[in-house]
Amino acid sequence: MSALFPIINHLIQQNPDSRSELAAFADKTLALNIAGLKLTGRITEEGFLSASNGFADTEITFRNSAVQKILQGGDPGVGDISLEGDLILGMAVLPLLGSLRYRASDDLARIFGTQLGNSIGSRAADIGHGIKQIGRSIAEQIGGFSRESESANIGNEALADCLDEISRLRDGVERLNERLDRLERDIWID
Repeated sequence: MSALFPIINHLIQQNPDSRSELAAFADKTLALNIAGLKLTGRITEEGFLSASNGFADTEITFRNSAVQKILQGGDPGVGDISLEGDLILGMAVLPLLGSLRYRASDDLARIFGTQLGNSIGSRAADIGHGIKQIGRSIAEQIGGFSRESESANIGNEALADCLDEISRLRDGVERLNERLDRLERDIWID
């Protein structure tokens, strides 16, 4: 589990404001319970977390409902998170953890250089946005279809059309992935 601390610390590194605020709690220990995984770490003077086996000053538990909301792009509510131990510390650290954001563009710029990294990041964001739009469109169409009175009697033709559309979308995503692979190979060749 200590293998997760470098990942968490990388995330903290990308958020210098949160890191400096976390540094104010140096030598305090917190435990994070997320989806059955428990991490206990001591906050360092630099605002990072180091593995700790000792007693946690505060324990923050993200219930399954919180994890589901986060994965769906939502914000957990009060009932999705519990605090134990030093409640003031927990209430102070929780929003700092919530404010951490991963910026792939920083890592891409470090690996490929600023210009190429930003270009790759921008293209990947555009692709991600396009895929989300396709997903929303399919969900809206299915939702609209299910509200129609005749939807209870789905015919073979309508089902075949839907499956054909899904197949075309899958093929489009596959072609897009092939293009990205070629782009990546071309970058490494140059």
